[in-house]
Amino acid sequence: MKRAFQQIRKHWVTNLVAAIISLGVFAGIFCWVFFSRINEEIVAAVDGATFGTMAVLLFGLLSWVAHLGAFDMVAFGFKQLFSSLFAKKANRDGEFPDYKQAKTEKRINSSYAFVSIIFVGLLCSISIIALEIIYHAMIK
Repeated sequence: MKRAFQQIRKHWVTNLVAAIISLGVFAGIFCWVFFSRINEEIVAAVDGATFGTMAVLLFGLLSWVAHLGAFDMVAFGFKQLFSSLFAKKANRDGEFPDYKQAKTEKRINSSYAFVSIIFVGLLCSISIIALEIIYHAMIK
């Protein structure tokens, strides 16, 4: 956990860019749904916030699963295939890296950008709760 926080601090620009892009995706989906449904304004706002938050959270969780290694075997296989075809990724010893070495290097150099994406998704969830409270207060 300590190494993860060190990597987050080390790659703060990457994490900030990921958070800004996530907010942009949320805002884009929110505006798209909100402005495409003119009749029911507050319901469209709730729907837009829900769809935007789902997109951001699902992407963040999928990035986390990818960081944990769910797709490493497929990615490593394609990397090895193209490395052997074009022979550009040889080590200093002239050998291609094995799976364990590539996986540990990937984890060491990771920026943990999924943390900022999930955090933005959770902040967007707060907007859904606020819009729901406003919606139910307006009905009564």
